[in-house]
Amino acid sequence: YLIIDSRAPLGAFGEQTRMRLEWTRRAAAASGGRATPRPEVHARVRPGSLLRGLVAAGPGPRAACRAQTDSVDDVDVDEADVVLEMPHEVEERYLKLLKRQEGKLKDLQRKHSKKRSTHRVMKISSGYLKGSPVLSPRDKDVRPMMGKVRSAVFSMLLSRIGGGSEFPSECRWLDLFAGTGSVGIEALSRGCGTCHFVELDQWTANEVLIKNIDGLGVQDDCSVHVESVFDFLTKFSYKSEVMGGSFDFVSVCPPYNDMDFDELVRSLEASKVVSDRSFLIFEYPKEVGQSLATTLGPLTRLVNRTYGRTTVAIYGPDL
Repeated sequence: YLIIDSRAPLGAFGEQTRMRLEWTRRAAAASGGRATPRPEVHARVRPGSLLRGLVAAGPGPRAACRAQTDSVDDVDVDEADVVLEMPHEVEERYLKLLKRQEGKLKDLQRKHSKKRSTHRVMKISSGYLKGSPVLSPRDKDVRPMMGKVRSAVFSMLLSRIGGGSEFPSECRWLDLFAGTGSVGIEALSRGCGTCHFVELDQWTANEVLIKNIDGLGVQDDCSVHVESVFDFLTKFSYKSEVMGGSFDFVSVCPPYNDMDFDELVRSLEASKVVSDRSFLIFEYPKEVGQSLATTLGPLTRLVNRTYGRTTVAIYGPDL
């Protein structure tokens, strides 16, 4: 997690911070009154010290600020005469970094300043849990798969594996970007033996996903991974055997905003969550359709249907 503490001063540097800086002496040389440049040196910033002054965002080519130092090798420098000068290109990069961090801080503050709550407007559509209500957040931070889309997807999957009304009990399901867990719980309701849920947001995992699992009594068949989907896929690549190997079904319902769909597809292809006998359900906005090819790893696209803004692709073995 990227933790941004708004209480920390922007000019503070942590212990063991090292900076390579160009030093100049602002005092005029005694001989001709010209500024004599000091040789380039390395300086260790005293732990917890502050740059004296803020980086200037004005029109000047450089921003000067004083610093306290523990030692400067090979140069006899009077601390009072030392001025720390930041190169213009470094200053620009630093200011851009601060701007990005301030933007992320505002997003986090806006997201966590409001009190989040849940309601029950979703239901399991079929199986032994048919009609059971499912908790979902009232806000827009979690976007569950719509009920009619979920019903259509499961009907298509069941027709592909034999046309029955239930999945075989030995099937294993992986629900990525789980959110409410409605897709994975629907799979359990329709006969799947086990389901793994991956959800990054701690509040959603604790207050929505786990409460849905416990409330419907399916906790013995579930595993919840509170982490990034990308981290989960990377780890699974080298511990797939410990977790039981590839999954029979994988559902991918990522958030539409701030998602790199190209990177997500690459991560799925590089991981071992699917085999050449798996089925993968990928929900995505139609605007990013170019990110999904007709194949994904060893699987071939079997279905690609649009429901409003939402498009669902199903990949599976090319039988």
